[in-house]
Amino acid sequence: MADELHLASLLVHVRPDSLDRVRAAIAAMPGTEIHAEQDGKLVVVVEGPHEGWIADRMTAMHLTDGVLSAVMVFHHAEALEEAEPRSS
Repeated sequence: MADELHLASLLVHVRPDSLDRVRAAIAAMPGTEIHAEQDGKLVVVVEGPHEGWIADRMTAMHLTDGVLSAVMVFHHAEALEEAEPRSS
């Protein structure tokens, strides 16, 4: 089975009084990056080896105190080709 790379974007809606704490919690999760923020909503990109890994991050965000919702907006998967030795 080929290795895969999965990318997903999530919209995370946060209570205003919890924004700093939630932002720090998401930043501490491996494979996550906050790309935009407006009015208590965060656009988070998650990158990992399989869709279960992505789902685990989304669940962790959803269960973070102060998060009202975490929903997936986009998901993409692609096979990673093994590096082939180059001949000189």
